[in-house]
Amino acid sequence: MNTASSSRSKRHPSTFQQFRHRLSHKCLSCLFSLADRFMLLLGPVLIVLACGIIVGLTHLYFRIVLPMLAGTNWVTTHRERREYWQERGYRITYVESAQDEDRRISMLQSLLLALSTPTGILHTLLVLSFLANIIYNYYKCVVTSNTGPSYAMVVRELAEITGFNYPETDEEMTICKNQLDRSIFVKLERRRRELMGAATAVANGADGSSKIIVNGRTDNAGLHGDVESQQQQQQPQPQSTPPAQSTTPTNGATSQHNNAMSSSNNRINNNATNQPQRIPRIHNWQLLSPTEWSWCRYSLQPKPPRSHYDHVTKSLVLNMDHYCPWMFNVVGYFNYRYFFNFLWFVTAALFYGMAICYPAFQNLNSRHYREQVLAGEEISRSPKKIFVKHWKSNAFIPTPDEKTPVAFGFMMCLAVGIAVFCLGSFHLYLVLSAQTTIEFHGNVAKRRKGGWTNPYSAGNWKKNWEMIYGTRYHNIKSTTHMGEDDMYSYRGCLGVLMAMMPSSREPEFLPIPIDGKLVRRKNRGYSHVHEDKKDDVELGTSRDHRSALTKIALDISDGSTESTDSKGMKERAMRRSPQTKEITV
Repeated sequence: MNTASSSRSKRHPSTFQQFRHRLSHKCLSCLFSLADRFMLLLGPVLIVLACGIIVGLTHLYFRIVLPMLAGTNWVTTHRERREYWQERGYRITYVESAQDEDRRISMLQSLLLALSTPTGILHTLLVLSFLANIIYNYYKCVVTSNTGPSYAMVVRELAEITGFNYPETDEEMTICKNQLDRSIFVKLERRRRELMGAATAVANGADGSSKIIVNGRTDNAGLHGDVESQQQQQQPQPQSTPPAQSTTPTNGATSQHNNAMSSSNNRINNNATNQPQRIPRIHNWQLLSPTEWSWCRYSLQPKPPRSHYDHVTKSLVLNMDHYCPWMFNVVGYFNYRYFFNFLWFVTAALFYGMAICYPAFQNLNSRHYREQVLAGEEISRSPKKIFVKHWKSNAFIPTPDEKTPVAFGFMMCLAVGIAVFCLGSFHLYLVLSAQTTIEFHGNVAKRRKGGWTNPYSAGNWKKNWEMIYGTRYHNIKSTTHMGEDDMYSYRGCLGVLMAMMPSSREPEFLPIPIDGKLVRRKNRGYSHVHEDKKDDVELGTSRDHRSALTKIALDISDGSTESTDSKGMKERAMRRSPQTKEITV
């Protein structure tokens, strides 16, 4: 009896254990809430810091690096400026006094002198192009919202193409919520039965009362609190144990009875030494098919495929990648292109800055630097104020005043450039493989099993690239003719660079492909898609595919009887299903 009661107490958590679990859940919720508010406060600080880094490196270029590149940093007085122009064949008509000729030129005059050379002009144009792209993409990534009218239009188009009956009224919203929750619950139970079966097989025939670790806590196999929408579930009823029958073995069966007891004790000891099996955390979106909808219990609205709820911005985001505090915004479907452009333009600009700062950084402690400082000490009138002039023969030797800015600029470009390059390379892989950061971490386990293919891939890296950048670098206007629109389509390596140029166009295709084909949006801003495009692909001609489009994602595939509400929603979905047979791809 003591053994049975102890096993029953271990099998079912006590009231104290339930209270401790709820308390830990509340503490974690408070910590997550504080973290979200901290991210909101951190965003403006990081924006100011990013703007300060951009301004500081820009000032370093125009104040120190540009005169070095142009070879004009030795010109510091009006006399030397006259000498500079005379060496290039220009005649100076104005005459200045001796006192004025020894006066130092201003910073603006030094900058204009450097910009008068072809080298200075080319470097400055390249720097300005980097600045324009960085500032534009950073601004658009910060201010672009992943909600609003554009989100509503994309969600409606996505519901139409996937055959989902998007609820419009409160009554339909309630019916949709119940059906989607029931579908998730059934899928969860099926997945948990599979996991428990695998755990039982690993435990070498252990019975169903074996312990299984769920989310780091030991629990009975029947409990499931690892899904965010399934936190309040009923506990299984305790199994009735048969009453113990007191039997007295005879003298002939004594040895057999002892052998049975010893084998039973050995089996109990082996089961006690076995570690409890761990069931991995199951998220709702991991139970869904690629085009299946679910219900978001935070925003209280249908959750489209590839969408996630962002707890910082309190919004449901299509193709959510992550929340970026540097952008003070969540990176998703509408601003991912700006984020990707920002990463690579920053990488190119920092590597370029590192390259042009390296000659001066290399001469910081060189023999030429020490000789230049000694020459400045000899010509200085006062030992307290040593004026060091740049050498005319080597413009890449910095002065003591320029030593710290040059070292800081080079190290900043090197460190931040490598970090941003690593992040940009990771996102380049995500773009070419049609994944988001959330999906990448969720697909790690599937990738290890082998035989896994990404359901959101359009077939090859080029199509996956077009899913983000589209096929045109401008919005398709309603007045644009066929020939004019084809002229703006980018092709080749130059087209890839053209696609990354500043543009306020919205995404051209829907967030998910259908049967491996990209589906072009109908309402992309003020865009218009012609019906006689050459690349139109007929979808929905076959009966199987048409039924797949009109099938509601909340169907329960375990053979259970469908409710009247589900049938009613299916009938409305059939009536609202798209009547057109062509979808532009």
